[in-house]
Amino acid sequence: MNAPLNLTSTANPFDVWFTPHAKLVGLSMMDHLFNRLDGAYPHKWRSNFPGQDAIDNWKTSWAEAFHDEGITPADIKAGLKACRTRFDWPPSCAEFMKACRPPVDKMAAYYEAVAGVQARSKGDMGRWSHPAIFWAAMPMAFDLGAQTYSQIKGRWEQALDEQMDRGEWPAIPAPMVALPAPGRADLSREKAAAMLNELGASGVLKPKVEHLRWASKILDREKRGDKTLMSIQIRMAREAMAT
Repeated sequence: MNAPLNLTSTANPFDVWFTPHAKLVGLSMMDHLFNRLDGAYPHKWRSNFPGQDAIDNWKTSWAEAFHDEGITPADIKAGLKACRTRFDWPPSCAEFMKACRPPVDKMAAYYEAVAGVQARSKGDMGRWSHPAIFWAAMPMAFDLGAQTYSQIKGRWEQALDEQMDRGEWPAIPAPMVALPAPGRADLSREKAAAMLNELGASGVLKPKVEHLRWASKILDREKRGDKTLMSIQIRMAREAMAT
């Protein structure tokens, strides 16, 4: 039988999860996670642990899984938020880690990146549902504005996959305003925000079955003769429905 992990060893690679934090009122991140899950699932969560040994084993097992999979405190925060709507009963370790990093809808992420890049060209931060989308978009900013999704699809998906695999990302920096290229139309801050809302950027992390709903709504509005639609919205919607 394997010996239990020494949670106090300074050589322990999982120490980050067991170190007390002043911001958590002296609790470790694992203690804090235990309490949050206990609060989210009163009676249901704690009933899984007949004694302190069971709690310690849970902490060791989950901390090891977080370390192996590169789960970060930011991922844990996202996972706790997702638990509110995804699980009626306490999640297993595998379920919780999936909630920490839900799959990204790459097509919706592309449209979010297009709108975000254009917004940043006007000095706005842009709306980014995940930092990996921002960091995948920046090296491709020009092509995102100049090429269609079908033209850039392979490169975009590869860049996004590589960023998602990193697990950690620098903070999104403030934008540097650049002059638009001749003949290129940029979105205003208000239009970029409206476009993101229209495209359903908040749905990037939702199941793919819903990822074309925004395009269908735009094309329905076009059929009704809605003159408030922008040409780029119509183009993106048609392109999405054709893929």
